Amino acid sequence: MNLNKREISWLIIDWGTTNFRVFAMDANNDVVDKKEEKLGLLQVKEGGFAKQLEEILSGWLAEFKSLPIFMAGMVGSKQGWHDVNYQATPVDLINLASTAYQFLLPWGASAVIFPGVSHQSNGDQYDVMRGEEIQLIGLSYLLESTSFLSILPGTHSKHAVMKNGKLSSFSTYMTGELYSILSQYSILGRGLSELPQPHELGKAFIRGLNEGQSGLLSNALFLVRTHRLFNNLSDDQVLEYLSGMLIGKELSALKNTMNETDEHLYLVGSENLCRSYQLACSEFGIKNTYVNGDDCFIKGMIELKKVINNVKK
Repeated sequence: MNLNKREISWLIIDWGTTNFRVFAMDANNDVVDKKEEKLGLLQVKEGGFAKQLEEILSGWLAEFKSLPIFMAGMVGSKQGWHDVNYQATPVDLINLASTAYQFLLPWGASAVIFPGVSHQSNGDQYDVMRGEEIQLIGLSYLLESTSFLSILPGTHSKHAVMKNGKLSSFSTYMTGELYSILSQYSILGRGLSELPQPHELGKAFIRGLNEGQSGLLSNALFLVRTHRLFNNLSDDQVLEYLSGMLIGKELSALKNTMNETDEHLYLVGSENLCRSYQLACSEFGIKNTYVNGDDCFIKGMIELKKVINNVKK
């Protein structure tokens, strides 16, 4: 695609711990193109964010130096480009826009980094997110709804409550990271092939979902080992079972609440990630709808940009 500054008016960047994504936007707020790199902030040398960004953009866009850039994610953390303080719940669009960090890039273009969000749940117990709050704002606009419940699956899965247009509370579940650690570095996953694709999940996944419902997780997890030893699961079913158990445990408390209230759940993220959660929700009787995470992120950034621009005027 021949990209030039007549087509592109501004850029959106989602810069996380392990990945970098940039969306080129036109004047009508439509996506012209996007680029992804396995270049999270952990791969960027200290003080090297501007240089790294320039290298990526110059290799992609013929002319980029006049384009304003709007960023979110871990790029705003202490390990990122600029440390942008968390905003405490409840948080809305105005809170995020008014506390964003604005600066000029070395080549003269304007840049904005939006803050993450913190939630104090009990005493001195806190939870945090960076990037997901943009998706939730975007989801609110896409749904034309100010109150809903959402799960954003990932390495650290987020359960979030939007109420009256504000992100009122959320909690984090280390489901994805636990799966990665247990499948790669524990005896449970030793000598096994990769997890089947979500559309291939079957009886072993469902069994894991249900057997992860009761008891302590540290005890239930040993079933991954013993089911294999006593041939209750074949080698190619073990990781499927493990994934089901971890997701089932994550959803165990939510399952009872959702069934009692008959509330609807929105799953936000990549289709691949959300498909496993959709299967789990179907098994547990949780009404759910999948929404593309990129669509939510882009819509959230569009609405935040509108607020930033209005403030400047």
